[in-house]
Amino acid sequence: MMVFDNISLAYGEKVLCEGISLSLPIDGGALVLLCGANGSGKSTLLRKIASECQGAVMIPTGIPKVKGFTLRQFVETGCYRESTWSGRLSDDLKSRISAALNALGLDEKAGQDISTLSDGEFQKACIAVALTIGGDVILLDEPTAFLDPENRLAVLSALRKIADAGKTVIFSSHDLADAMKHCTATWALGVDKKFHKSDENGAQKCIESIFLSTFERYGK
Repeated sequence: MMVFDNISLAYGEKVLCEGISLSLPIDGGALVLLCGANGSGKSTLLRKIASECQGAVMIPTGIPKVKGFTLRQFVETGCYRESTWSGRLSDDLKSRISAALNALGLDEKAGQDISTLSDGEFQKACIAVALTIGGDVILLDEPTAFLDPENRLAVLSALRKIADAGKTVIFSSHDLADAMKHCTATWALGVDKKFHKSDENGAQKCIESIFLSTFERYGK
């Protein structure tokens, strides 16, 4: 288990957030919503967890849907570190890929060109890579950004199933209403530059911490 005790986030000399304490992975699995205003340090915190927490896998954003790869080939390519020097995949790795595709409901899409997938289906394909690699902690930076409502809910539902199976999934999002319906915990990087957790203050208090400066500036 990795313990972060009272750490701070900074961009150059500018302090973004202080007093961050957490332990990962979370026993029994969890789907954690990480929220905060733009520039509050959400991406910075995710990258720090990815770099320092053994067993954490971060799914990058902005991966292009390049024509010419099937969905299964895309997932196999994402697992290249486990292939042999000649690019061969072990039977165990092939089995894990199949299991990940099955868990995300992508079996019937496995032979389909990724350029023809919906954005939601492609986001789930990226998640399948993380599942196959086998990290105990899966990190995503705004995985539902720019998705339509149907695909947004499909991705959130897939993440919740992964969490219910025992993984710790942490994702940042500005789609608070939809995200909070699926998550089991909420973390917020407040405008007070403090770290808020729902198990300490309640989810509503976490959300309010993001908007305090707006209330103070313009009035309630």
